[in-house]
Amino acid sequence: MDYATSVLDSFGLLKLRKARALLLFLVVEFPQSHRTEKMFDLLWQEVDGEKASASFRQVVRHIRVALDPIPEIRVETGSGGIALRLPQKFTLQHVLTASLDQPDWDEATTGRIRQIVSMTEVLQGISGSFDSWLAITRSMLLSAVRQALDAKVSAPGNTAWARAAAEFALEMEPANEAAVRFLMLRDWREGRATRAIERYNTLYAHLDEAFDQEPEPETVALLAAIKLDPAGGGQAQQEKRPQVSLSVALLPHPFIGRELASFAGVLFADLRMRLVRFREWRVVDERALEMPQVQVLLRPVSAPDVFSLFVEVQQGADGHVLWSDVVENPSRDWEAKVRVLLAGIANALSIVVAERSLSDSSAAVYDRWLKSQALLDAWSPDTEGEALDMLRDITRQAPRFGPAHAELAGALNVRHVLLPGTRQTEDIKESALHHAIEAVSIDPLDTRAHRVLAWCYCHKAEFELAEFHFDQALALNRLNPLTLASCALGFAFTHNLDRAVQLTAETRQHSASMQPFHLIYLAAADYLCGDFASSARDCALGAGLMTTVGGWHSMALWKSGQADSAISQYRNWIRQIGTQWHGPGPATGDDIVSWFASIFPLRQEDVRSGLRRTLAEIAAQA
Repeated sequence: MDYATSVLDSFGLLKLRKARALLLFLVVEFPQSHRTEKMFDLLWQEVDGEKASASFRQVVRHIRVALDPIPEIRVETGSGGIALRLPQKFTLQHVLTASLDQPDWDEATTGRIRQIVSMTEVLQGISGSFDSWLAITRSMLLSAVRQALDAKVSAPGNTAWARAAAEFALEMEPANEAAVRFLMLRDWREGRATRAIERYNTLYAHLDEAFDQEPEPETVALLAAIKLDPAGGGQAQQEKRPQVSLSVALLPHPFIGRELASFAGVLFADLRMRLVRFREWRVVDERALEMPQVQVLLRPVSAPDVFSLFVEVQQGADGHVLWSDVVENPSRDWEAKVRVLLAGIANALSIVVAERSLSDSSAAVYDRWLKSQALLDAWSPDTEGEALDMLRDITRQAPRFGPAHAELAGALNVRHVLLPGTRQTEDIKESALHHAIEAVSIDPLDTRAHRVLAWCYCHKAEFELAEFHFDQALALNRLNPLTLASCALGFAFTHNLDRAVQLTAETRQHSASMQPFHLIYLAAADYLCGDFASSARDCALGAGLMTTVGGWHSMALWKSGQADSAISQYRNWIRQIGTQWHGPGPATGDDIVSWFASIFPLRQEDVRSGLRRTLAEIAAQA
């Protein structure tokens, strides 16, 4: 018996909206168990605990009645948790796409896919967190469906139902250009050139309205061929343009200051991100075994009152320079200058790129956001105030520019770490939470926004929602070492130590691409998980990067039995923080220990007490 399909069919029996929402969540997250408090936070944020509990019980009974005809499928509750139990393992994506690999077109399968995709849309509005989960679920489901359908549409010889597959793919995602090209070519070959042109016009209008971009060169080329020879039967074959492989590298810049070096790193990351968006080339990592055909080299140069960025495009094999240019004063009007830069790179590679697809936001807003990132990356009390003011201005000037909201929330979350002696006030917590929620609502698929929102919920002591958004950040981008390290520490703070250990180990697999400050996340997570030796080692490698390093380092050494080293490290740390103190009056050792133990959003107060106790033991011997 196909139990998974039976579960999907049972959705039609559910009349309560939150029953459909809860069952969908359990199905997508199967076979995980979930704490009932997490479900309250996701689905009943607007009511108090007693009403949420009563509604939850009613919803569970409603689901059980719908599943009653299938005794092998049940919803289990108890010990403060809830889970879906089936006799077999499955993933929703596999269940919905497996039938697409059969020789016959299955309308029942497409009906279930439509049903689930529709549910991810009609169930919106229950809560902001659940809305973001629905957006991620819909995106991943559509991606799996697209891959299954594209495989059928592009298969040699094309199956008898390839047209139906392409039509369905286009129904699911109107921007699916591979499906549009397939159907345009079929229409042309079958003597319906007008219908093929109508498909192109529909695609163009959708891309223009939804994404402010134009169709791919292959689609435009096909349209031109159809218009040149409407009755030609589509005998001309499209040849897919081979992609050029290129790498992007930031060359050493030892003679520029720290702030300019940080800004150069931001420009490099921004250019690389933009290059990745285009299908005309493939961006490969500089550490990859594959030798890129083309190298894009960036060299920042500083002179008195002048900061410039030199750009060279070279052949990968012999270093022959294909094109070079200099971007004067990239801190101003970067948005416009990077468009010219991308067009120059494209021209050097004999590639045509649509101009409109290069624009993401107004130039002034984008330039200021880049500068704010550089100021925050400098991790300096001298620059953080300017960065916060800049980000607040951007969120007022461009309220739908999500990255500024996420960056501002993240900066507010760590301000009390940057400024020893300060604490997070409730006003700061509320402001950070507001901007993080804005960032997620503007772009539910933004990994950073979910990660920042998770930290906001940690600081608000709403740990179920924090873990939920850490999970969403991981689902969106598990290959990013910052995401892994940040989430590892987050789960350590929520006292989910098994997850923290797993993610810490996973982060270390990306050691080649880790930044030094990632080690501080791992050091704290290792300490809370009981791996004191690793914590001490990471702190030694990241010494001086954050104000909290010395505290974790001295405790890790103490717990490792290295009392003398712990005492020496503790003394150095107290002296260092004393010179950076932003609290009232000169700082004593007790003041610094009290500040350190209070700033971390720990779920278990006995863990916080343990930090104070360990530091007090060291201080007594210092």
